[in-house]
Amino acid sequence: MPSPLRFALFAAATSLAACMSPVMHYPSGDASSFVEGQGGKTNTFEPGGIRFKHDVCKDFDLHIDYRTLDENDLAEFLRKQGFTLKAERARNDLVYFDVSGQGLSQPARLRVAILHNSMDAGRELHEAVLQHGEGSWGVHRSNLAVLAPIAETGDAIAFAAHSKLACWGVMVMAGRDDSFVVPGAYTEL
Repeated sequence: MPSPLRFALFAAATSLAACMSPVMHYPSGDASSFVEGQGGKTNTFEPGGIRFKHDVCKDFDLHIDYRTLDENDLAEFLRKQGFTLKAERARNDLVYFDVSGQGLSQPARLRVAILHNSMDAGRELHEAVLQHGEGSWGVHRSNLAVLAPIAETGDAIAFAAHSKLACWGVMVMAGRDDSFVVPGAYTEL
């Protein structure tokens, strides 16, 4: 008969493993069709070693957006891409979107932070992906920072390309010790 201590250790280990596994799966595409290696690297999905192919955002305006945005700007963009959204306001400067449709096997929760300017949005996203660790990713545009669910790099890339979030905002991914921009799509200076 298992001891209570052994059961508690098993439960803790199972919980830890569940927390470390990716929570977003996007089966609607092969990420390798959206990215290419850079710096001589090929067939790698490591943050810092990939860039979006030129045709991913071919029909999108990639000029810097200097407007002050709110969650409605992102909601309108995602709806145009065919997604269904359910919004939940946590604070005046924080909204959660449960996004569904377009190949998502289950809704993906996006955390949308509304900041004062683009510098704050970039810094907020950088800190958020580092806090959440490897597999964390998101996009920022103007004064919005959008944290997406933790995912394998291939799932994050495929979702960002299919949803065109990579064309809407700068895609940032967590590595082991730093965050990396995935270039080749929307960018801000």
